[in-house]
Amino acid sequence: MKLKTLTKNLKMSAAMLSCLGMFVAPVAAAPPAAAPRDVALHQGGVLLGQVVDAHGASLAKTPVSLVSGGKEVARTQTDHTGKFTVSGLKGGVYQVASANHQGTYRLWSPQTAPPAAGRGIMLVSGKDVVRGQGVSGPFGGVANWIAKHPIMTAGVVAAGIALPIALDDDDDPPATP
Repeated sequence: MKLKTLTKNLKMSAAMLSCLGMFVAPVAAAPPAAAPRDVALHQGGVLLGQVVDAHGASLAKTPVSLVSGGKEVARTQTDHTGKFTVSGLKGGVYQVASANHQGTYRLWSPQTAPPAAGRGIMLVSGKDVVRGQGVSGPFGGVANWIAKHPIMTAGVVAAGIALPIALDDDDDPPATP
């Protein structure tokens, strides 16, 4: 009889701990920041680049801004082919922004860049880029709700598993034939 009571108490404790565990919010890690792309500067600290739209068409007369250390260090505009040059730059990390694009680039002084560094940058305007924002179809609403409420979903699943176990009042030993 003591064993049955102990087993029942263990089941009930496990069920309550499972339900209680769902109320503790998991620690979410910050999304990883995009690594800066390496680009080699040309002689005289010249950065070459081009701005295009999502279809690859050049964007003429588009402003381009370079920021380093929170301060704008250069501003230019693309020519009729979407190309631009900025001179007098030193090696370092820069944020380059233009026409719905912003990226981080590590510019290297001439002859110091790693072999994988690009010889210029291509900025792709994102205004025509469409990114998926969820699941569509017959279960789209449910899938989106589950994705937005992971703790509540986990709590419902845990309760669905733990409650039947805890409420099992089968104290009778199995019948033997």
